[in-house]
Amino acid sequence: MGLADIKARYLRSEPVVVDDLPPTTSSVVCRTAFGLAIEARREGDSWIFSDLPTGTHVLEAWTRDRNLLSEELTTVTEQPGDDPVMAFVTSFEEEKADVVLDWLRALRCTVVQFYDWMERYSAPLPSSEDYDDPLGRRLSRSCLQRLVAGTKALGAVAQAYAPVCAAEPDFASAHSDWLLYRSDGEPQHLGDLLQIMDPGNPAWQEHWLDGYKAAFGALGFDGLHLDTYGYPRLAMDRTYKPVLIEQAYGAFIDRVRAALPSATISFNQVNGVPAECALATQPSFRYAEVWPPNDCWRHLEALMSRSAGRHLWAGGALALYPPVWHGERDGAVRTVALTSAIATVLGAGLLVLGDDLGALCHPYYPDHEQLSRDEAAKILSWHRFGLRCRDLFRHGEDTSWYDIGDPNGAVYIEATGHKVSPEPSGGTLFARIVRTGTTTAISCIDLTGSATGAWGEPATRGQIRQARIRLLVGSARRCRAEVAVLGSGRGRFGQAQLVASEHLEGRAVELCLPIVDGWSVARIEESA
Repeated sequence: MGLADIKARYLRSEPVVVDDLPPTTSSVVCRTAFGLAIEARREGDSWIFSDLPTGTHVLEAWTRDRNLLSEELTTVTEQPGDDPVMAFVTSFEEEKADVVLDWLRALRCTVVQFYDWMERYSAPLPSSEDYDDPLGRRLSRSCLQRLVAGTKALGAVAQAYAPVCAAEPDFASAHSDWLLYRSDGEPQHLGDLLQIMDPGNPAWQEHWLDGYKAAFGALGFDGLHLDTYGYPRLAMDRTYKPVLIEQAYGAFIDRVRAALPSATISFNQVNGVPAECALATQPSFRYAEVWPPNDCWRHLEALMSRSAGRHLWAGGALALYPPVWHGERDGAVRTVALTSAIATVLGAGLLVLGDDLGALCHPYYPDHEQLSRDEAAKILSWHRFGLRCRDLFRHGEDTSWYDIGDPNGAVYIEATGHKVSPEPSGGTLFARIVRTGTTTAISCIDLTGSATGAWGEPATRGQIRQARIRLLVGSARRCRAEVAVLGSGRGRFGQAQLVASEHLEGRAVELCLPIVDGWSVARIEESA
């Protein structure tokens, strides 16, 4: 395959094979976010990488005289679903299949959530070629299977949306002993759409697994997204005995994992509920749907921390639905792009893009916003820039909160006339510092175009065009810097000039970081 056809995700145990490249190709290089360059070995007409490090990398094809022919992003993981790059699919009509797969390919997503694909919540496997979903949408089973197969061919996990507690009213009334009840004795429910079953009830678990295992095998899924609703907070069974909902969820997850040991599982902690939820055993990842009062970008980091607790976040995903498309569209595009950038720097994946050039704006995914080609291109440039840089902020020591703004801090960042903040607040330059080994990574995102810092409000382009960075070092002569600037140089890292400076503790280096479209990243290396 050529670089344009490279898979979005490989397991570390698999070799990465690249072929069908132009005859002028002289070398193929894997370049990590930390600047490590790994050359492929040539075998006939193919180029092969073995044992690449985990992370998201750029694969590059070069001519002998060092002209770049082509490049593409790919992710290497130990397990499917590790540190996911997420997207969604919810259109299961043949006429849309090709454009959906094209958009998924462009996003380089490693996990795709298939939303509302089932015929019934309590009996998901479609019983005919053309069928209606629970809300009456007409769907095609063959198209669904084609999209599942196409997603897996891209290298991504095809993850079936699978509500943990949902049942239609007629099914629930026939199994009243399996329901959860409110404190007034009425059944728990989600509007008029569905009733809420007890996830800890063994009979419900067995029925649920019978239906979803059958669909899992027949349709080709290799992952499950276990969805919840953030409540009930006070649940009872039919005898008014309290149900410990966190324990019930844990028992459900354990039962699913035992039945489907290789499935990539995520579990929806809506607004972090239940807090400190343990993950299913691998392959799995943490997932949290975000709602008010977590309505600002600066709330996301604490939500991630509460969700994981003592278990740590470790590269999970946030799902956000910015309701910003009711007015001026450039501002909506900016908000979605900024939200993606902020999630990346905080160490999370983001579920907001997918389907047919779609952007989520509502928890019922078929009601997503469709982007124009120009809008999709703008958002894609931010998304791919984030993929290029994301590994710099996934591990290491985050020193942002005791460096930025502290007169004794080891890093000083200035944006003339604007506040620099270690959290993503409106009206500021949001800066993040993560140290990994001898590398210091510094991200600067311009949020001066957002008055409130709310992910549910449109934003405009910010006012900052550069930032000045001073870093305390052991030796200025042993330092080198590279910067990646969104909107310049195709977002690639390139060498930047460092100037020797002073710090109250001794030697420092200074760097001028250009900011063109609103997001730039500096990578400073101090050799031993």
